[in-house]
Amino acid sequence: MRKGIKGCLLGTMLVSSSLVWADTAQQYDDALTAFNEGEIQSSYLLLKQVLKDNSDHLPSKLLMGRILLLDGYIGEAIDELEEVLLAGGDVNLVMPPLSRAYLFAGKYNKIFAILNRNELNDEARLSVTLVAGTAHSRLNERDKAVALYNRTLKEFPDSVAVLNAQTTLLTELGRVDEAERLLDKTLAINPDGIFTLLAKGKLVDAKGESALPIYARAMELAPDNPAVMRAYAGALAEDGQYEKASSIVDDIEKQTPGDVQNQLLKARILALTKNQLEADKILKALTERLSLLTDEQLNEQIELSLITGIVAYLNNNYDLASTELTRYIGKRDATPEQIGMLADALLKTGGYKDAAKMLEKHEYLVVENLTLARLNCELFMALKKSFKCEQMMPELEKRYAGEPQLDILRTKVLLNKRRFTEAAAILNGPLATSDEAEVMGLKVALHSDQRDYDTALPLARQLLAKQPDSLGHQAIVADLLIRTNQLEEATRIVDGILSKEPENIAGLVARARIAFFQNDYARSRKAIDDAIKQDKTSVAAQILAAQIYLADDRQETAIEHLVSAKTLDKSNILARELLVSVYREQGDNKAALAEINALLGIERLSARYHMEKASVLNEMKDAQGTKTELDMVYALWSEQPQKLLSLARFQADSGDAEGADRSYRTAIGQAADEQIGYLEYASFLISHTQFEQASAVIAKVNGQFGLSPDLLRIKGDYARATGQPEAAFDHYLNALHMDSSYTLPLVNAFELAKRGVKRDTLISYLTAQNQTDSAPVFKKHLLADLYYTAGSFEQAEPLYQELLKAEKLTNRAFVLNNLANIYAGTDNTKALKMAEQALTLMPKSAALLDTKGWIIALQEDYLTGLGVLRQAYTIDSSDPSVHYHIAFALYKLGRHDEARQMLIEHNTLERTFREKEDAQALLDKL
Repeated sequence: MRKGIKGCLLGTMLVSSSLVWADTAQQYDDALTAFNEGEIQSSYLLLKQVLKDNSDHLPSKLLMGRILLLDGYIGEAIDELEEVLLAGGDVNLVMPPLSRAYLFAGKYNKIFAILNRNELNDEARLSVTLVAGTAHSRLNERDKAVALYNRTLKEFPDSVAVLNAQTTLLTELGRVDEAERLLDKTLAINPDGIFTLLAKGKLVDAKGESALPIYARAMELAPDNPAVMRAYAGALAEDGQYEKASSIVDDIEKQTPGDVQNQLLKARILALTKNQLEADKILKALTERLSLLTDEQLNEQIELSLITGIVAYLNNNYDLASTELTRYIGKRDATPEQIGMLADALLKTGGYKDAAKMLEKHEYLVVENLTLARLNCELFMALKKSFKCEQMMPELEKRYAGEPQLDILRTKVLLNKRRFTEAAAILNGPLATSDEAEVMGLKVALHSDQRDYDTALPLARQLLAKQPDSLGHQAIVADLLIRTNQLEEATRIVDGILSKEPENIAGLVARARIAFFQNDYARSRKAIDDAIKQDKTSVAAQILAAQIYLADDRQETAIEHLVSAKTLDKSNILARELLVSVYREQGDNKAALAEINALLGIERLSARYHMEKASVLNEMKDAQGTKTELDMVYALWSEQPQKLLSLARFQADSGDAEGADRSYRTAIGQAADEQIGYLEYASFLISHTQFEQASAVIAKVNGQFGLSPDLLRIKGDYARATGQPEAAFDHYLNALHMDSSYTLPLVNAFELAKRGVKRDTLISYLTAQNQTDSAPVFKKHLLADLYYTAGSFEQAEPLYQELLKAEKLTNRAFVLNNLANIYAGTDNTKALKMAEQALTLMPKSAALLDTKGWIIALQEDYLTGLGVLRQAYTIDSSDPSVHYHIAFALYKLGRHDEARQMLIEHNTLERTFREKEDAQALLDKL
């Protein structure tokens, strides 16, 4: 029996849910049986009871999700399936139904994210691919669906489901010849498949021929399939057989009452039979259903207006001042002082655009007064029209070169354009000795924008010392204290600001930020919401609100705030960067790409944004677009060897081998005296089977740098890739002789030894290492695992027991698990105790659940064992040992057909695993 025990080796870590008991196992088993027999309601009721008793039972939650999806409770199904996923459920079991649920809910980007971000087995990937193709079609991206199916057919050329989907799609696009070629291939594989016949019928119909015989044949094979029934009824109607067609439509309606497609077909038949009134009623009802689913006379004495305006301005009556001064300036030539007064009055009454227009109209006067020019420029910047200020700068520089006020203005313009280096040159040059508060404020702004808060804070303190009563300066100091994690002092300052002015925006934002840093999201939300109520135009408040809502997992609200922030300030980088992050997390690569393009519009030569864009395009399977972006990064990093190495890795991972090769070569050329570039290049060449070039690079490294543990590891990789496992092992061992602490060659040697390559040699090496006091636990664990995999349990058992004495044993659960497997069959009580201890440490491990379920089955409690094994299966449906253990338990329960189906459906006997002989023997019995 020991021969059939599955082991948990070091590093084999999977995720699961809580334990199941015998009564749960029985109830779930009954629910599964009912589901498989089509008794959906009974299955649902049984599952409700299971989940009432054990809300974390993953197999039940998964099955419940599938049932809810079948019954049309899409939102509830998504909730259940996402919970299974979060609890560690096997993506291969969860993603197919979850993708269909997302399709029904219109969450198409989540489907694309499933396909692009998960390593699915063939069956699950094909299932999700078909759903993704449908999603593209619903988005009117049928060319993308065609491209997706084409890529899939290169890998799975005989997939009937994909062939049929592509045939149907090409037919709809009018590409009949291509569709026919695919159909011929499908017919050769599966001539009487239902969906093959439906695809054939659509193609024949598109060619102007009668598809009725084809649909009739499909009807013979699947008389209760709604898709077949609809197609057949439609063909009958076209053929004039209205009565027969209507009868089939009535049958479909009994199966799927309220189905939109069926209602449309019914209306079409009614229209064909000239029953227009009834057809219109159906169409009207459908329209209503669908609608539920988814803007003065002039004063003759003009001088009086000037006097009135000036008096009003001096009395702070800015509304009257702006009205009278506007009237006067509209009729008379104005002086710069009058223009300045009017501009200030307009600004104080919120007339920013009116002020800007007025200043722009009187630019010839504005440039004659530097103070007025500065006001004009700052207004343009506030209105996101900094280019107009830049247009004024040449004239201002001619008139006021060397004036500190002009230098201050130039600095503001540069900071507004995020040209930090040029702004710093002015602040550290002409304005270096200035102690003006405005200059100090600009220095604080510069360092803050560059996130150099430690430098900004002392400057802000100096600024506050000059004007200690300024609430604005207090808020700046508080903000910098928060960013440098000095929350206690920041809190005192913020409380002082808000005690004097409870609605102070900067104070409220700072309070929100402090609470956010303290993870007090409720208090943080309250403060930031109060701030935004006071001023919806505060970009900083909108961004902070978004960060708070993101931390509280409320993405849609966060997106609203970020969209507000970028609308208020189109050049705000942080808002767009956060949007990219959120959109990517949601799988909305189109929206993410739009934001990255906007960021590149702001910083066209940002390698970071080009890399981000490449990552998105790579996820979207746009190989050429990815390569174009990475080529741009190469141009930006061509003289930075370390960055080129990271670029090369990305290029290699994205399939741009040519680009990676160029980057590696350039990096080596830039740093010819550094070994790392050569070694990474050699690994790249080995992985791309360019063995002759790899050999040349290895020889060059050997000649230039001499032997090193890293080079020996690469030599081992080369030998292993070229079919020389024993030579590879020797290189790895030699690397260890040079550096016994080097983990990677040890792991590589261990992987070879597990397969029988010089196992005894590695055992001897590890045994010698184990005899030294300084030998790490890791090596002792590998030695125990080697004995274990070889079936030498007598040698493995004392090593595992010794490992359990170590205080910090990171893989204690797996040591216990392997001991449980060692004792299984000879001392099942002791084995079960070990398995329970392991699961206490890692209650969400499929491998450990499998061990426990197997031991219970060996104790002849087959139903309880089956329940535990099904927990393991829900988390890792690909493990052949789990398949065998479930089949064994089912066999012992007398359920031979289910046992056989488990082994055949998963192609278990085609896999290599330690219990394969036992599984084959079991299948032979079945």
